Amino acid sequence: MFFYCSHFFPDWFENKWNEQEVRGELKTKVPHEFDVAKGSTHMAVTREFVEYAVSDPKARDLLYWMRDIKVPDEHYFQTLSHSPHMDIPGSFIGWSDYIAKCVKHFFYF
Repeated sequence: MFFYCSHFFPDWFENKWNEQEVRGELKTKVPHEFDVAKGSTHMAVTREFVEYAVSDPKARDLLYWMRDIKVPDEHYFQTLSHSPHMDIPGSFIGWSDYIAKCVKHFFYF
């Protein structure tokens, strides 16, 4: 699954979110330094990830921030999943860590 995020397209996200006019005023900055990502509405996640997404105050702040964007269902869970610096359980940890864990598991005797 590929996510579009602010690291890959910084100009688009800078213009899209931080200068977007909503109800006659500029949209506030993304809360808690989440990296906004966009992806499919369908994804497999862990129970811990879902519990974080529906109950953590930082996740709720992000959901509230996304209340007036056009397709929040294509951004909310993907943003949570693609913010490894936030230590969200079950989120994408980055390719280097993922590959290291797979190699360690594969070659562990």
